[in-house]
Amino acid sequence: MKTVLRTIPLFTFLLLVSYPACAESMTLKQALETVLEHHPSLKTGDIDSAIARTETQRIHGMLDPTVSARITASEDTSPVSSDFQASETRIGQLSGSIAQPLENGGTVSANLAYNRTSQAYNSPLGAQLSRFNPAYRNQINLSYRHPLLKGADRPDYHESLRAAEAGVTSAEMQHRVIAHQLSLQTINAYYQLAADDINIRLAEQALKRANKLLSYQRSREQFGLIERADRLQAEALVAARNTDLQRALSRRQNNLNSLNRLMLRPGNSELLLQVQQSAPIAHPSMQQAVGLAEDNRPELQVLKAQMEASEAQLSMAREADDVQLDVIAEVGTRSLDTSAGTAALRGLTPNNHYAAISFEMSDVLMRNSANAGIRKAELQRQRILSERMNRMEQIKNDLSAAITAIDSGKPVLEVARYQAEVEQRKFDAEMKRYREGRSDTATLVQFEGELRNAELNADLQALSLQLAARQLAWAQGTLRDELALSDNRAGQ
Repeated sequence: MKTVLRTIPLFTFLLLVSYPACAESMTLKQALETVLEHHPSLKTGDIDSAIARTETQRIHGMLDPTVSARITASEDTSPVSSDFQASETRIGQLSGSIAQPLENGGTVSANLAYNRTSQAYNSPLGAQLSRFNPAYRNQINLSYRHPLLKGADRPDYHESLRAAEAGVTSAEMQHRVIAHQLSLQTINAYYQLAADDINIRLAEQALKRANKLLSYQRSREQFGLIERADRLQAEALVAARNTDLQRALSRRQNNLNSLNRLMLRPGNSELLLQVQQSAPIAHPSMQQAVGLAEDNRPELQVLKAQMEASEAQLSMAREADDVQLDVIAEVGTRSLDTSAGTAALRGLTPNNHYAAISFEMSDVLMRNSANAGIRKAELQRQRILSERMNRMEQIKNDLSAAITAIDSGKPVLEVARYQAEVEQRKFDAEMKRYREGRSDTATLVQFEGELRNAELNADLQALSLQLAARQLAWAQGTLRDELALSDNRAGQ
């Protein structure tokens, strides 16, 4: 039994002494930067942002010019009722057009038609009466269509572009939302591991005290100053403290694995946390904290972008309910000749021309589709407003919890530190009484346990205050600025 009790503490001590030697030193800032650089969830967010940007490019394509061309060759042989009618007609045609949509809603278009027509008659007299055979015809038209009501200023383009740009912003902010959540996971994992280190350190100190007590009891037992039961109490205390230490080491290994996996490191990679001692913790008022959160929380920025897109959709839906009324202005030239070149050149002169202006109106009766589109857009907008209210309440809960933890934790830390000092003095005094034979082992063991708990509570309370301060910065969305993370970090 003595061999076992001596061997286990020695192994534990060697383990505690050896692991920091190969451990990588890491601050909270370094942990956050590592997570935000390598976590695969953020890579997916980058792809989503790239996908959203393609929609903007697609919308810009609404103003791309459209070009068409066509070549036709035909032959028509039909029975005729008169010898003066062509019994056979052969046509070769080349035509093309280009249309350019404009941002003001209008469309400028031009088209060209150039063809050759050759006719055959059953009667020689009919052929002689045909003035142009073969005939070359050239026709050039320019037109401008402008909407007066529906489509004026092309809202389908401008509002779609506004919605697409809001979609890009939403995707980019969603990327920051993912980073924001990863930041909280990292903070909690980091401070949990720091708490484990405190547990291990205090458990080691408690084990060291228990071993000293056991050594002292063995010496006294040899001289017959105490009974065997007193020495067994000391051995039980050593076993209990060793169990506490092993349990703390096990918890630390599990939490170390969690933090390492967030950083995409091997789960058993050792870390030596550098928890910086913070200055006296202060915080803004609840109203100020809410204002900071409204400016910085990425979830609210996502909803703001979604609201922008929703308003654009609503504007397009309302515009689609208007009457279609367009004015169309057209001008063109015409030419006809037996010579291909002459017909082509005369098409560039205004001698034979065409000009027209017209109005075109269309409307949809009943308007079921338009009304449904407007109603859907309005409901989507209401849903975003409701989601924002819900999100704000959650943010206020986060802020309130962090502020309350700081306010209530400060006096607890003061009394916990004072208790640890008192417990230390009490234990030292009891140890002196015990050495003088004026106390018993059970009392000393109890006092040692109370001292360990007081020290643990004080250190953990100080760590909890630091965690609350980080959680408050996270809830406000100011964590990145407070830790001076690089601008390319997505975490808030």
